[in-house]
Parts: sequence; C-alpha cells; structure tokens
Amino acid sequence: MASSMNKSISDAPNKDEETYQLLEQLDHILKRPETYIGSNKPCHEEMWILDETAEEGPRVVKKEITYVPGLYKIFDEILVNAADNKQRDTTMTSIEVDINQEKGEIKICNDGRGIPVRKWAQDESIYIPTLIFGKLLTSDNFNDNQKRITGGRNGYGAKVTNIFSTKFTVETCSKEYKKSFRQTWTNNMRDPQDAIINKTSDNPKEFTRVTFSPDLKRFQMDKFDDDLVALFKRRAYDVAVSTGCKVTLNGKRIPIKNMKDYMLMYIETNEKEIVYKKVNERWEVGVSKNDHNNGFTQVSFVNSILTSEGGKHVDYITEQICPKLVEHIKKKSKTAGENLKPMQVKSHLFVFVNCLIENPEFESQAKKQLATERKNFGSTCTLKDDENFFKDIIKKTGIVESVINWLEHKQDAKLQKQSGSKTSKLKGIPKLDDANDAGTKNSQSCTLIVTEGDSAKALAVAGLGVIGRDRYGVYPLKGKMLNVREATTKKMTENSEVSQLVKILGLNYGEKYVNKSDLSKLRYGKLMIMADQDQDGSHIKGLVINFIHYKWPNLLKHDYIEVFITPILKVTKGSDVIPFYSMPEFEQWQASTPNWQKWKCKYYKGLGTSTAKEAKEYFSNMDRHRILFKYDSIKDDLAIQLAFNSALADDRKDWIKWHTEDVNQKRRENLPADYLYRKDTKQISFNDFINKELVLFSKSSTERAIPSIMDGLKPGQRKIMFVCLTKNLIREIKVAQLSGKVAENSAYHHGEQSLTNTIVGLAQNFVGSNNINFLVPAGQFGTRLHGGSDAASARYIFTRLSPLALALFNKYDEPLLTYLNEDGMSIEPEWYCPVIPTVLVNGAHGVGTGYSTDIPSYNPLTLSNNMKFYIRQEKEKRRLANDPTEQPKQYSDVLTLEELVPWYKNFTGEIKLLDNDRTRGVINGVCAKLDEASIEITDLPVGTWTQYYKENVLETMLHPKRNDIQPSILDYKEYHTDTTVRFVIKLSQAQFAKFHESGLHKSFRLQETFKLTNMVLFDHHGILRRYKSPEEICLEFFTVRLHMYVKRKEYMVGTLQSQCSKLDNVARFIKEKIENIIIVENKKISAVVEMLIERKYDRDPEKVWREEAKKQFAVDIQTNNGSDNPDQLADLQQKQEDDEEDDDDDDESKKPKATTSSTTNKIDTTYYDYLINMSLRNLTKERRNEILREQQDKHEKLEALLKRSPEDLYEEDLAHFEAEYHKAIAKERADEMSEVAHYTTKKVGDGGRKKQLAKPQRAETKPAPNGQRIVPVIDPAFVKKVAEELAKRNREEKVTADKRTIIDFLVNEGISSDEITQIMQARCKEKKKLGGTTEKKSNETTKEKKMDENSNSSIISMEGKDNSNDDVKEETSPKRIPKRTVKGKTIKYGSDNDDDNENQENESDYNGSDSESEIKIKKAKPKPKVQLAEKNALNVLMQNRQNKDENKTEKPKKPRVKKEPGATTTKKETVKKETKTIKRPKPLAESDDEDDIAILSTSPVGNKKARIQRDKTDKKNYHISDDDDFD
Repeated sequence: MASSMNKSISDAPNKDEETYQLLEQLDHILKRPETYIGSNKPCHEEMWILDETAEEGPRVVKKEITYVPGLYKIFDEILVNAADNKQRDTTMTSIEVDINQEKGEIKICNDGRGIPVRKWAQDESIYIPTLIFGKLLTSDNFNDNQKRITGGRNGYGAKVTNIFSTKFTVETCSKEYKKSFRQTWTNNMRDPQDAIINKTSDNPKEFTRVTFSPDLKRFQMDKFDDDLVALFKRRAYDVAVSTGCKVTLNGKRIPIKNMKDYMLMYIETNEKEIVYKKVNERWEVGVSKNDHNNGFTQVSFVNSILTSEGGKHVDYITEQICPKLVEHIKKKSKTAGENLKPMQVKSHLFVFVNCLIENPEFESQAKKQLATERKNFGSTCTLKDDENFFKDIIKKTGIVESVINWLEHKQDAKLQKQSGSKTSKLKGIPKLDDANDAGTKNSQSCTLIVTEGDSAKALAVAGLGVIGRDRYGVYPLKGKMLNVREATTKKMTENSEVSQLVKILGLNYGEKYVNKSDLSKLRYGKLMIMADQDQDGSHIKGLVINFIHYKWPNLLKHDYIEVFITPILKVTKGSDVIPFYSMPEFEQWQASTPNWQKWKCKYYKGLGTSTAKEAKEYFSNMDRHRILFKYDSIKDDLAIQLAFNSALADDRKDWIKWHTEDVNQKRRENLPADYLYRKDTKQISFNDFINKELVLFSKSSTERAIPSIMDGLKPGQRKIMFVCLTKNLIREIKVAQLSGKVAENSAYHHGEQSLTNTIVGLAQNFVGSNNINFLVPAGQFGTRLHGGSDAASARYIFTRLSPLALALFNKYDEPLLTYLNEDGMSIEPEWYCPVIPTVLVNGAHGVGTGYSTDIPSYNPLTLSNNMKFYIRQEKEKRRLANDPTEQPKQYSDVLTLEELVPWYKNFTGEIKLLDNDRTRGVINGVCAKLDEASIEITDLPVGTWTQYYKENVLETMLHPKRNDIQPSILDYKEYHTDTTVRFVIKLSQAQFAKFHESGLHKSFRLQETFKLTNMVLFDHHGILRRYKSPEEICLEFFTVRLHMYVKRKEYMVGTLQSQCSKLDNVARFIKEKIENIIIVENKKISAVVEMLIERKYDRDPEKVWREEAKKQFAVDIQTNNGSDNPDQLADLQQKQEDDEEDDDDDDESKKPKATTSSTTNKIDTTYYDYLINMSLRNLTKERRNEILREQQDKHEKLEALLKRSPEDLYEEDLAHFEAEYHKAIAKERADEMSEVAHYTTKKVGDGGRKKQLAKPQRAETKPAPNGQRIVPVIDPAFVKKVAEELAKRNREEKVTADKRTIIDFLVNEGISSDEITQIMQARCKEKKKLGGTTEKKSNETTKEKKMDENSNSSIISMEGKDNSNDDVKEETSPKRIPKRTVKGKTIKYGSDNDDDNENQENESDYNGSDSESEIKIKKAKPKPKVQLAEKNALNVLMQNRQNKDENKTEKPKKPRVKKEPGATTTKKETVKKETKTIKRPKPLAESDDEDDIAILSTSPVGNKKARIQRDKTDKKNYHISDDDDFD
C-alpha cells in the first residue's frame, strides 16, 4: 500500500504530455507581445497621420488606418530614447530619422552625448551599450529616489525593439572614453555579434545611431504600408516640437519651429485663431476650437512620449480652462449657460500639451495615458490666474461661440418637444376660453385675446357677447409675462404661461413662418393684447411682443399682433361722455375747454374699473379700440432689442435720457406732449410703441429705483414723507394705518406690502440702515441680526415723524416746492429740500432700467459743517463784490472743510479711503487678540449681518463642507445682542499664527471694499447724472438749497408785509370806528366799500399777496400754506361729484354771495370782507390791545427778517438741526444706558434673600478690556488692482485732454470744421501706427449690415461712426473748486479765496441752465454746430420719430435752442473761440469709446434744431463684445 502511494506521487508524464511550460523571458516576449508592446496583429483605428499630398504643405490629418500597435511601439521606443538624450545633454541639436520603406529598415540617430563605451562594473565582460540594448531588465531608471524627466521606466524599451527585429545595430561614440562602439544582433536578439570597439581622436563628434529591421512576419506584414509610414513620419514631427531639436526625415529637415507651427498642421485655420503659451521650461499649452464631432480632442507629450489617450496632465490643464469658460459663457448668455458643466465645454476644446514630468508612470507599457498624480508632477502649470491667456481663448478661438451654438441647438431641440400644433380641441389648459373655430379651416380668421389677469378676462368675456365666440378666444395672463429673451430654456419650459400660449396659438419652435400663408398652420391668425392703460400694462404688451419677436420674428411682419385699448379717463356731463386714451390728450382737452371743472372725471387705471356695460360698448366699436401693430422696417427689430436685450443696457441709458430730455424740453417750451393713441389712430409701429409708450415704464422703473439729489428720496419714500408732513403725524400711528393713508392721499398704485416695507425702512436705525431715521420705530422694526428682515408685522408696530425729520424738512419751504398732480389730485412735490443733502446722510442703493446707483452714508454733522463752510464763502464773496474795502466778519469759531469719508452711526470699525485713489476704500470690522489662542470680533463690516456671518463664515470654518478639509477654528461663542456684535473664537496657536500672517481681517472676512464711482442721481432738473464725488453732490445741492432760501425770504417777507398791512388796516379801522369816523350801520355794502376806498383802505393784503405769490412762485399758496388742517388733500374726483349735485340755478344764486358788486366800476367787495365781516369783539379794549400787540410783533419780525440774509436763514436752520441731532443722540445714549441689568446684580429689598453677586448681563456683550485690537491691513492684491485701474483711468483722461487740447488749438487758429475733421482722421491713423490708444474708424460712413429677414437671430448688429463733438456732453460734472476740494486733509476757511469766475459759473448753473450740456453749449460753442449723428442703434430708432416731427405741419415749429443774436447754422459755419474754461469736466464714460478722436462736422440735417440736451458721446455699435470681462 505504501509503495503504490509513493509511486503515484513520484511518477510524471512524458515531456510531450506535460502541460506546464517554463519560458525564457525572451521567448515569453515573443509569444505574448501584447504584454510588452501591444498587439502584434493589424487593427483598424482612427489615428493622426502625416499627409504630404496637401497643396499647402504637409498636414496632420485624422484618418482611419490599418496598423500594428506593436510595430508602432518598437519604432516609438527608439525614437523616444533619442529624444530622452536631449534631457541628458542640453547641447544636443539634431535627430535624424530615415525610413526605408522598400527595405523595411529604420535608422534613428541623434548628435547628443554618446553612450559610455566602458565595461559594466558588475560584469566586466559586458560593455554598457551591450547591456542597454542586448540585456533585458536593464536601465538607469530604476532609482526611484532620483528625479528624472525621461521616458524610460521598466527596463524593456529598446530591448523589445531588438527582440522584434531580424537585425538590430547600435553605433555610438563616447567623447568621455574616446572610443566608438558598434554591435549587431540578429534572429530576434538571440544571435549577438561581437562588438567592434575603436579608439577615436581626442575630440570626436559624439552620436548614437540605431538601425533595425522589424521582423514583419511576426506582425503579419510583408512590408511597410503607406499608412504605417505616415504614422511613423507624424511621430518624427511630434519629436520635433516636443524636443525643440532639428529633426530631419529621410534627409529633409522638418519645418517645425515651435508649438504654433505644429498646431497649424492639425487645424485648418490661421494663426490668429489659436492660443499658445509657454508657461515655463516644463510646460507648453496650446488651445483651439475643436472642429471634430467625436468630443474632446487632445495631442499631448510627456517627456516626448505621445500620450494619445491623455491622462492626468491633460486633465490638469482642462480643469483650469473649462471652469473659466463656463463662467464667461454664463455671463455672456444666461439663457444658453444654464446648468452648463465644464465637461460640456471640454468637448469643444482641442488642447495641445507638451510637458516634462518627473518619474512618469503610465497606465500600461504602451504609454498611451499618464497615471502620475498631479502632486508628483515635479512642477506646476498655473493658468487660472492668467487673464490675458483666457482673454485670448475667448476672443480668438471661437470656443465660446461654438459652445453657445451647441447649447442653443440643444435647447431648441428641447423646446421643439413643447411646440404646439394645429388641433381643433385643447385639453388641460385652465382658464382658456377657446374660440370655436380655433384649429379648424377658419383658424386664420380667429383672434386670441390675451388679458392682464382674471378681472380683465371677465371684461373680455362680457365683450364676447357682442362679437361672438366663434372667432374670438380669451386667455388670462398671471401678472407679467416672462422675458423669454433673457430666460433659460429650463425657465421657458417650466413656465406655464409660455408653454400654454405656444399650445393655444399652435406655434412651432422649428417654424420660421416666412410667408403669410404660413399663418394657416396656426390655431389663431391674430394675437390681441388687452392690458391696463397704465405703465405696467405697457410693459405687459411689450413682454408679449418680445415673446413673439424672440422666437418667431417673421410673425411681426404679417400683422400678427394687435392691441385692444380702453379709456384711461372719461369725462361726463349729463348724457355727454368723452373718453380719453392718454393723459396728454386729456390735458389738451382741458386747455381748450373753459369750464372743464364742471365735467365729472373718472380715472380707469385698470381694466377692472370698467363695467360689463362699458365692455360691450368697447367691443361694439372695434374700429376705435382695435389698434394694429404694423411692422415698418429693421427699426422695429432694433427697438424691441433695445427694450429687452440685456446686452444693450448702456444703450437703454441713452434711450431713457433722450426721452427725459425731450419731455423736459417740450415742457419748457410749452409744446404739447406726444402720445400714441389719437382719435384717428388705426395702426402703430413697434418702434413708436417702444419709444413713446414702453419708454414710460422704463423711465418709471428708473425713477422708482434712483433717488433725487435734493432729498435722497425715491417716489415711494417721498409719498410717505409727504403724507406724514402734511398730516403732521407727530403722534404714533400704526404702520398699517399709515400705509392706508399714503395710498389714499398720494395716488400710490403699487403693492401694499411694498409700501409697508418702505415705511419700515424709513424708521430703521440699526447699524447699516439709516444715520437719521425720518420715522420713529415704536416696536420691532428689525435689527442688525438679520438686516431688518426680522421686523414685526405692520399691524403690530407704530411710528410717527422723527423730530430730526421736522428739523431737516422745514415747513417754510413747503409753499415753494413744485407739487405733482396725478389723477387730478395734488400729491407729493417733485423733491423736498432739506437743510443738508440727506442723500449722503442715509446713502442710496437701487437698480433701474439701464441705471443703478450705490452711494454710502456720511456723517450728518460733517455735512452740516461743510454747508456752513460754503455759506461763509458765499458771504465773503458777496462782501468782496459789494465793498472790497470792508473788513471781513470775524467769527467765534474757525470752520474747516472736512473730507467726506463714509460714516455709519454706531459703527465702531474703520472706514478708510485709499491713498492712491479716493474713489475706492475699505470697510473693516473690529477684531482683537485676547490671548495666543483666542480672538474676539466686536463689529462686522457694514452690510454684513450677524446671523449671516455666523452661518456663512464661522460655521463653515468650524464645520467645513468637505470631509477632507480640517476645521480652521476650534470653537466660537456668541455674546451679541440685537444692537451689538461679539464673537469669541478659539484657535490653536498654529491656526492663530497662520491667520495672523495672512491678515486676520482678510481671513475672517472682516474687510469689505467699496467704490464711489457709481453715484447716479436725478439732479434738480430731473435728469439722471453720474457724480464723481460726494463733494460734487454737496456743491450742486448747496447751490439749489441757497437759491431756495432766497425764494423763502422773498415769500416770508411778502407774507409778513401782507400781514402787517392787514393789521395796520384793521387797527386803523377799529380806531376810526370807535371814534365814529366810520359808520357802517344801516348802510349798503356797496356804500361801505366806497367809503373804505375813499378813505384809502387797502384791499385784503393777504388775499392780494396770495394771488401775487401764486403767479410769482407758480404754486397755490393757499393750498400749501402749512396750515394746521390735517385734511388739506381733498380728492378732486369727490369734489367734482359734490359740485355736480348742484344745478345751474343754485350756482347762479350763489354768485351774489360770492362777489357782491353794485358799484359802477363793479369792484369785488370780497376784498374788503376782512373789515366788513369783522367781529364786534374786536371793538373791545382787550381785543384792540391784543391786535395792537400783534401788529407790533409782526412789524418787529418783518424788520428782523429784512436784516437777515438768505445765508443767515440757512445758518439758523443748520444750528437748529445740529441742536436737535445732539439731543436725539443724547436720548439714544440715555435709553441704551437705562437697560435693566441682570437680577443677580441687585438685592431684592432690604430684608430679602441676598442673591449671588455677578456681573451685569450686558457686560459680556462689550469688548474685553484686555483685548489687543488688531490694526487692519489692506489687502495688497486689492491695492495693486486699484493702482492698475487708476493708471488706466489716467491714460484715458490724458487721451481726452489731448483731444480737447488739439481741438482748442485748431479752433483758436481759425481752422474750419472740415479741416479739423481731416486733421483728426490723420491723427487717428497716426496713433494707430504708433501703437497708441485704439480708436474707431472715422470719416467713413458705414451702412447697415444686411440682415436676413428670415433670420431668428436675437442680436442685430449695426455699425456706424462717431462724428460727435466731445465738447458737448450731457453728463458734464462741475470741476471741484480748489478750495472746496479735500484729499486727505481739511482746509481752513479763509486760507484761499474763491475765483469769481468759478462762482459765477456755479450761479449760472442754476439760474440760466437746464442741464450741464446747455451750459457748455452756451459758453464753449456760441454757435450751435449741426452734427452728423452716428448711425448706431439708438439713432436708427429715434430717426423715424425725428423725421415725423419734422414733417408735421399742423403745429408751428419752435426753436429748440435759444441762439445768440446773429448765430446761424450754415454749411460753412466756423467754431468760435472759447471764452471761458469749462468748470465741469465729463465724468468717466459709461462706454469704452473714450479714446475716439472727436470729429467735427457741419453737414446740415434738414431744418431740425439740435436738441440742447442730447448726449452724443456714448454712441456705440450694437456688436456685443466681451473684451472687458477679465479686466
């Protein structure tokens, strides 16, 4: 048994039967080549190969070829070895590659350092070249501690080439050992020949040459085919670019000098459309647009090895490029960039990377993909901070446009799924009343009425009872429609109104509707818009038009859209009814109707105001109410683009400004306002709708967002203050009740919640809200914990007027203000006039159509001080003008003009302006060091709320979102209240040291930056202006405010004089009555009046004064006389209803009572009622003495007032304000200190139990007394950025000054305008040649680009030239008077005197001008020059309107500009010499066209007068450029 077992174990099969084999490694390589070199079988694959047949020279093309990967690899191993030698020997200059296709032989040689010809130290029978090329697993790359940037790694390399060759020869020459070496192997490296070693000269030429003949049979080939040779040749080109050596291919040098040349071989484009950057010695990157459809394309090299499948190094580059491009694409096209991912952008890139990686690792021996982790690269390639590199990618390559086009195509496909179709019945659309014939053969005759809300739908449905339901359908919109031009595809597909409208109308996103016959494909042949007649209704009309124009612009050309108009106002008298469809039409009727007050007026602000009966009347007269939108020309497309394209925001500024100036000019010249819907109007153009109706909404939205320079209030805030001041709300009232009062008495037409929020905002007083709250917060009005959003409901909180508001808004100014009128009711003034510029007290922030504003808050006392400084300057100036010899007045105090630096009440941090740019600054919170491991934060930057800071800063530092990030702090504790901030933060010493080194304020986000470059306000003329500095705002405010004091004194003097005269007449009448000189008993009134006239009694002085003051001050003094009557604002409509109740007979019976006139001259006896109707009580001794005392008191007040100047009145108001301000601050401090301490700080009664002693609860909320406050350091990167921006701005200003200097010189020399034009053109060309500022081409009239009428493009480009004169600018700001300018210091009053000319100009700014441009025209250009308008979009839009105005014959033309005597506008007009220096240089331009040389032109344009306030400096092309996105 044991023997049989041993036999079974020891027995083995025969050799031929053995299944297990032991192979030598060489045999294993030959038997399993895919492990070492890849497959040895032919395969089909798309590869980059060299095409030498192209006419323009060799190119690299992608082609499907047949090749053997293993054969390609053994060739590449030798080629890479030659390239690696460049890293060992930097003096190597050339590589020679010879491919003999007929013999099947390849020869590769390099002239670098030769292989050491010496014996191997471990076996002296072997030479080093033999070891390298003839022994497996030998290499100098096995030392992983050594950093190397060559391609070899595993010790196979050239050996596998030898193994797969029938013949393999190595030749080398070593200068170091002065020997040459040659050895040949055959039979797949099995049969090595003896090495031939020869001595050389002392200085031999080193080289290494490898010649081999691949064993083609092992690769199933007979010879090198053309595809394989083309692949080998392309690799030679690769080595040329990756090494920088001179590479010769079959004896011809490869014409590759750099990466750009190499890239151009791949891409069929010019050099300007590729971007290349050599980042450092180890990294080169090239980027271009990928024109291939198979996704991301890359060509990359690692240590001269072609990584055809990319790897970590390519990911490293694309991960820096793609996010930047995504960010830019989202800015450029919000609709296309929605949910855009970097991987989607990557598929549009063609990236070239050539890099050197230390000790590279690859996914396989084929080395197609780099596997080395990024941290082990041994070098970095930082691109994300190189803005110029990304700018070039965006501007040159076309990648951005390619991605956007791809996204739009993708979105169109998504939208196509939601397209409608022509079907007779629709299901699932609520609130749709479909026409019976919709979707049938009669669908083209059907009209869909789109209404503004359900109430308007009810009106339309009532009207359908007249016109029938067969051809009319109704669909209500929910408020305002989506602006589809700026909406993303996701928003459009998710928006129920858009998707439902598409289905209702049967619109197809893929259709263009080029021909009118295409309308038969729709369910409705017409779309009628039925919206309110107010500005919001105009916006809804515009949004619906924009919806159709954006996706189906051709429908506008087929008269597809109509509008149904309803009256905005009706007047009735008996059975007579007159409807008006616009307010200008009603105002013209008022002017032409003498007794219009007898008519009853009813305003229809919404469709819901109309009754069902009126609806039937409207629909019975469809010809009057149906207005067709008629497409005229490309101007209509441009107009719609202008109104709704976000890329044209700057053009909308010009649009709104143009309209504002036009309206103001017509108002000044008493010209009728322009309006759309006249009695005979049947159709309007889209251009007219945009520029005459929709512009009113855009202007209104801007007015609601941007305050006035005078009171710093927006219209909603002004309405609130108007009601509070008029009603004298000094007693508390619920905010909800106040909201109702405001809506009732000030014609407020917006949401109640918005009004309530505005009231709450006026009363808030926490840090960062208001420096002076005009209303008192009685209740929870919000805190700095949540930025005011934690206010209580309006029904729980109370408010009243603040004493400071009463001190700021003086009641004596109220009669002098210009009050607005709306709905026939006198409402708030155009602006209030406080004693200091409140716009700087509380700041201003807002975003409107085309404009935004951002103004910080300033210290009220500093503003008051500066106003007093200006007052003293005015007094000194008047003294010098009246009597220069008079001694200047001596003051008890010395005033200095303080610099205006942003300031916020109770803010304990630091606000600092930069030294090199006073328009930029930083706001620093407060932090202090408690010990080496803890800090405290006791204040946050203004606008950073406590809860937000805790959740978004400290919480993220303590609990990072990513698990692989360590917490930045150990812990924090909160000790803040609703008014104070205190965080105590625990850190380790290492963390503290790290934060301290980088800056604690920066690390803890306690430093915020701000700009003073966007201070946009409505000036006192109602024109939008951009102010350069707060000092400029103060100067303009002071000029207007002082003029108001002049008017106030005139009014107060007139009032006191009338009162004194009245009391004089009353006292005299009482005296003469007591003395029986006057007898009125039993006499007729007429006789009494004749007697009073005979005795020279004055007519009622107060009544006469009111009539004179009404004419002089253009206001109804009686209405706005500041009386105590709380119900001054009577609703005109109610008044008219009351008057209507009285018949004509009653009116006639009242006339004798009103004015009794029986004298021959028909004297109005009411002027003597103040004497005749006097009470008998006035004849008593007590009352007589009281009247005499009052008479004396009035005379004393009048004398005192006459002695005071307007400046004195101003100083008194400022003193009163400062006293009230100090009183208010003292009260706040007292209220703060009166807070109840924690119960543990007191004893409860004498006999009570003694509580544990502790510090007051509020003590821990204060900063620690032992804390070392950290001095904030401004971020150096921010300072550097500001310095660069300042340098750029200075260059632009220098160019502007240079242009003006040239023009002034030429004008002074008497050069004509045509000659100036030629000189400016020559200078423009010269500056271009010198590499100066880029200028636009001028003096060459460009034509409108032809547009495909069938195009669905969302951007219409118009080119043009700018022939405007830079000297004429609407937004021209006053140059700061030197002694009023402060930069980093204060100036003592009296240290410098004003220039009289400057002050005269300041006065003229107010008295003789309506805008700064008019000042400049009058001073610098006595003769107006007619200029050729630039043919940009805005001019194209407005040209039609101007032409229509010119062709009107029903109204006489009136001059728009008041010319000086003798001024004419002729073709040969010359420019007069400027007589004064303009003191208001233009502000920073809102466009990038500042570098344009002004081209003067005198070509006449008809008989049209130039509009004096038209801004001609901001002309732009409609080509939308994104050059500045990375500035």
